[in-house]
Amino acid sequence: MHKLSLLASTTICLSLGLPQISSAQSAPTASPTVKPDPAMEVVVVRGARLPESVPGDAKPELVIGTFDIRTTGATTLPELLVTLLPQTQSGARRGDNKPILLVNGRRVADFSEIRAIPVRAIRRVEVYPEDVALRYGFPADQKVVNLILFGSFSIRGVTIGVGQAADAERDTLDVILDSTRIDGQGRSVFSLDGTRASGVSEQDLGISLSTGGLPGVRSILPKTESYRLSGAVGRSVVGLGEQGYATFGLDAQAQQDEAALGRSLNGTRLLRDTDINKLKTSLTAEGVAKELRWNIIGAARSEETNTRTDRSDGGRRDRTNQKLSGASLDANLAGPVHGIGVGTGAFSLRSLVSADRLESNFTRGVLSGTTELDRTTLDVNGSLTIPLLSRKAAGNPMGDVSLTLNGELASSSDYGGTGGWGSGLTWSPTSALQITTRYTTRETLPALEQLGGPQTTLPSASIYDARTGQSVRIDETRGGNRALQPEQQRDFILGASFAPLQIDGLNLSLTYARNKTEDYIGSIGVNTRAAEAAFPSRYQRNSSGALVGLDTRALNLGDRTTQTLSLGLSYSRNFGQAPQFLRDIVEKVKKAQDDNPDATGLPGGLPPGVTPPPGFKPPPGGTPPDFDQLLQAAKIPGGRWNIGLNYAYTLDDSLILKNSGVKLDLLDGGALDTNMGHRHELTLDGGLNYRGIGGRLAAVWKGDSEIATGYGAERLYVGDQATLDLSLFASTDLMPQLNMALPFLNGAQVRFEINNLTDSTQKVTNSAGSVPTAYQRWLLEPEGRSYKLSLKKQF
Repeated sequence: MHKLSLLASTTICLSLGLPQISSAQSAPTASPTVKPDPAMEVVVVRGARLPESVPGDAKPELVIGTFDIRTTGATTLPELLVTLLPQTQSGARRGDNKPILLVNGRRVADFSEIRAIPVRAIRRVEVYPEDVALRYGFPADQKVVNLILFGSFSIRGVTIGVGQAADAERDTLDVILDSTRIDGQGRSVFSLDGTRASGVSEQDLGISLSTGGLPGVRSILPKTESYRLSGAVGRSVVGLGEQGYATFGLDAQAQQDEAALGRSLNGTRLLRDTDINKLKTSLTAEGVAKELRWNIIGAARSEETNTRTDRSDGGRRDRTNQKLSGASLDANLAGPVHGIGVGTGAFSLRSLVSADRLESNFTRGVLSGTTELDRTTLDVNGSLTIPLLSRKAAGNPMGDVSLTLNGELASSSDYGGTGGWGSGLTWSPTSALQITTRYTTRETLPALEQLGGPQTTLPSASIYDARTGQSVRIDETRGGNRALQPEQQRDFILGASFAPLQIDGLNLSLTYARNKTEDYIGSIGVNTRAAEAAFPSRYQRNSSGALVGLDTRALNLGDRTTQTLSLGLSYSRNFGQAPQFLRDIVEKVKKAQDDNPDATGLPGGLPPGVTPPPGFKPPPGGTPPDFDQLLQAAKIPGGRWNIGLNYAYTLDDSLILKNSGVKLDLLDGGALDTNMGHRHELTLDGGLNYRGIGGRLAAVWKGDSEIATGYGAERLYVGDQATLDLSLFASTDLMPQLNMALPFLNGAQVRFEINNLTDSTQKVTNSAGSVPTAYQRWLLEPEGRSYKLSLKKQF
């Protein structure tokens, strides 16, 4: 019996060290608790559909199981999304290229509702192609990421991180408290964040804008302090029908910045103080009625920004205030369409009603102004997917073919009515290959902030005047532009994804995208003859021709056309075995069962014949694993490595300037800022994890470019840049033996991060081969290489 008690003690300790194999179900619904596969899933590219997957026949491009999620080393959802960046980037090349996020196949009102979800609560991640976005009422220019959560989970965590940046001149401190609870009735997720960062000045880094001059006191990085409370509470609601669910979300933020702009006439520092306060609330209701999934999201928001700037003449401080408030009601209905085409199709219908108001005012010396803008919008869009051919049909050699149609009608109080439409064809000749083509056209309105932001002047801004060949300090005008017109967007996409059955874990994609934007909205970042001729009012020069002011507010630059070829690759492999001691325990417990076949099983899931030691109390939030769970845990691989890559090659990038009609080849000197004109771009993320110890390396590389200023032979050469971020971590989640010896370390992770590992910067030189003063490395990359050490403990 002593032997059995020892085995029981070991088993119980093991259960404390393996929280990932606790009893769980996959959806926070009111259905009875079901005990699912308790083992961590390994990566499965093709597998059975879970109930929380996207409804219908949509097939994920990539499926990542629990074990693979855990071995990324990420502890928070934002960290996990960074590691998946190469696989979730869209070849459509629109917007910020971030994916649409779902939870258990359902929409969420805002990312703030789920950003605090710990990685340990995520059972599975599914990545879907762009066409799936249409089923949720979004344009088909973003991929869709579905997070499937464990159905029974409870954890609290605290994270403390300290860091340094800007050549060790900036110190940072982060403190995060979070709590997540998921059960059969719903979930609650909350996070409280606090961040402080010291300011960095030109004097700290030895920067001067004149040859041989003394460094100034102007801030390169402001002193910052911010706090944020965000999260959501969701519950099953019987009154909403089948799978009825309601969620209340909250996101409150407060931030204070202080920056030095220079010195006044009497030698005192000139300061700019900025206060930013944001509040968002949302209420979501959803359910299923006769195969139709409905979702309604009501949201309200308020954002206020106050800025106070000292004047060099010692007068009253300049002030700006901007307040943006609004409310929206977003409803979506989706479901199957039977008897259409060769099988069952799918449809979605979304309507969005919103009302927004922007109030801004400024006081600058004797000048003052007020702007009030209101916008109400009504947007209705829908999509229909029709299966044309099916592999299930006898004698069909073509595979699966489906047609998707979508349309949009919208009206706004400030720009009137508009519309858009799109069509796409998806062909899947085999289960491993999918080819998609799509054409869309739509109109995008400028944001209220772009239209009515308070006009402000940033004194002593640094810029290179190519006309005179000098770096100068000028007054930079910022704010809104009431003259902005909507963008007219037309996109054509042809793509293919391939997951060969012979190589498990390999996924390949190839996408061609042609994007045309009329009335493209941007700003001027580099002084060129073409830009100054097209928009002369944006430049202010004195009588001698020297540049003294620049207006960098957004404007309609003209018509831009890009053609891009994108290649994506992801590959992962598991290796090794579970620790030998764990496999030994399984054999010993199995033998104990064989020796005591008539023993009665005890509460807590312990094997028959294995009694708990005196004073044992089951761990909170779960029960020790039974023998089947131990058996599954012993089959978990010891480690995993993976790599994700996305390479974009720009075939064409041209811009026809709005006022002059001059066509600029942005790939051959026509760029208007240092971010344009890069023909090559590469994003890479790779990692290795063995039994809880591992690291990740993320890289972003942009090729070189040139800017022909048009003033004589003067050109600016923008060098290529590779930025490497390295993170090393030790996580006790996959260290059951250590948890047995030191139980208080269960759920702990130590992480050391180095961002911009090689301390690279974008190097800009002129025709003479020298770096203009305005393009000094610390002005372009003020943080440089940064370090961060963090400790996270989950309870």
